[in-house]
Amino acid sequence: MNNLVAQEVTIDKETTWEVFKKDGNTIFGGIKYAFTQPLKWKKNDWLTFGGIAAGTTLLYLYDEETSDYFINQSAGAPQMLKEIGWYYGSPQNFFMISAGIYGYGLFAKNKKFRHTGVLIISSAVATGLIQSITKNAFGRARPTEGIGSRVYKPFSKEGAYHSFPSGHAILSFTASHAIAKQFDNIWAKG
Repeated sequence: MNNLVAQEVTIDKETTWEVFKKDGNTIFGGIKYAFTQPLKWKKNDWLTFGGIAAGTTLLYLYDEETSDYFINQSAGAPQMLKEIGWYYGSPQNFFMISAGIYGYGLFAKNKKFRHTGVLIISSAVATGLIQSITKNAFGRARPTEGIGSRVYKPFSKEGAYHSFPSGHAILSFTASHAIAKQFDNIWAKG
């Protein structure tokens, strides 16, 4: 019990700068972890990966039809719902939200918020690196170009061919997953 009390006192005496530096190391460790884990995958992990790849390929076969369906639904969809994904996943808003969550946790000494911010930031950096490389490598045409989803120009300098994977989707899912993982609240998970 005395060790526990002494430990709590030591943690409380850490400066904000020391905590910030530790969190920076944790973020770097999280990024490294994300890139090294496939090297440690076992059979079940590869089966899961194969299942996701096969499912994605199957869904891709119907990409034109599903895209047309959702575009046709656009007129009747509430404007707010149509804009949520854009604003939530836009980099400037994403980074303000992430910095807000982390900053609140850091300065209010709220460990849960701080850890959530660290998880969001490390996940976003790791997925952002993957997304930037693959987006250029695939060179998939954007749906707004009206030329179909099966048109590719790998390593194109044209923004019209940087559609896949979606940066907005990656940032939205990264933040949402981190928040849902950290908070045991049905509204936060929703």
